Amino acid sequence: MSRAHHLVVVLALLVACDRPGDTARAREAVGRALSGTLAYPQSTPVTVAAGEEAAQLTMTSPDSIAVIVAWFKNALPLNGWVIQRETAGTGGSVTLFAQKGQRPLWITLRPNIGAAGSTYTMISEIPADSTKP
Repeated sequence: MSRAHHLVVVLALLVACDRPGDTARAREAVGRALSGTLAYPQSTPVTVAAGEEAAQLTMTSPDSIAVIVAWFKNALPLNGWVIQRETAGTGGSVTLFAQKGQRPLWITLRPNIGAAGSTYTMISEIPADSTKP
């Protein structure tokens, strides 16, 4: 089952690669940073972004925050992620913080404004490239 979810993330990144303005470096960094994470199955990629130490993938879904949060709370532990915190924010937003070993993962979900569904952002640190000196 984890392979299928990993495929969802890879497919989402491939679709996001076609968006104007995204650089190959940002896409590669997002792929490395979010390797082994899961994207909610009913999601559509919106943006990818990366800095020197972290990268983010923003997705949207027609489903509610409650449905997506429940899915993440069930699915993340299947791939070795431990949810450390769930925090409710303003405007109905929810942030999940998970770790896999020392790797952090933040997932922040917000209700879409003026439309049904939710948008969420997955952020993680970019691991060091072991192939570079």
